Amino acid sequence: MAGGGNDFLVFEADGRALTDEDRRRVALLCRRGLSVGADGALFLSGGEDSRIHLDYFNADGGLASFCANGTRCAARYAVSRRLVSGNAPVLETGWAPIAARVDGDSVSLSLPPLPKPGDRVAISGDGLPATGIAMHVGVPHLVVFVDAASLPSLDVARLGPPLRRHPLMPHGANVNFVALSGRDHLAVRTFERGVEAETLACGSGVVASAVVASREGLVSSPVTCETRSGTRFTVAFSEDGDAVSGAVLTGDAREIFTAELTEDAWRP
Repeated sequence: MAGGGNDFLVFEADGRALTDEDRRRVALLCRRGLSVGADGALFLSGGEDSRIHLDYFNADGGLASFCANGTRCAARYAVSRRLVSGNAPVLETGWAPIAARVDGDSVSLSLPPLPKPGDRVAISGDGLPATGIAMHVGVPHLVVFVDAASLPSLDVARLGPPLRRHPLMPHGANVNFVALSGRDHLAVRTFERGVEAETLACGSGVVASAVVASREGLVSSPVTCETRSGTRFTVAFSEDGDAVSGAVLTGDAREIFTAELTEDAWRP
């Protein structure tokens, strides 16, 4: 499946039961060129109160607490496969239970209350400002504002890795390079931890970017975010003092193909 440019392998299985060898195989399956290729893997199983339990593994085989685009894909899968009744499943993620709404290939997530953006942290790099802003949306993010003219040619492959391992963010971070591209409209490019490369989109990244940009007085909700894939997301939220509530992320989720894996798919 693909959500806004992030692509995933989807399995109906309990990710909590994966062994170290299984995780190693997930990483091998996510290799592009040598195997199926994906940004990560989704494992859907039965949860409490007819919910869907979702485990998300990054392309390196590491378990992550949340992936917004992965959760949107899981929601569409659960509805299309009738794993739940109706079109509004609740998915139990490592971050929190996430309510979704599926309307065809458009899927919205209603997120829990978000913490306010963190303090500015000093950064360096050609074409970058002196500081970035930390924001947590299920997983840690670093938001870096750049000029709209420079964003398309920004060397994300070079600039991303040192920021992804910023010493003031001990668990690492997804790094979002953000430019104002119109009224309440942002362009976002993201270097993702766990994938260790730029991806075509990052759902939690566009939420972090929109909230931080709003706090900086650049946009107001709802915010349109265009990603590297060309796909546009809508981020809506409310602010009351330090609180950020009612955040809703909307974008596409597509089922691309189904297949049977062979042992060659995870051969080193």
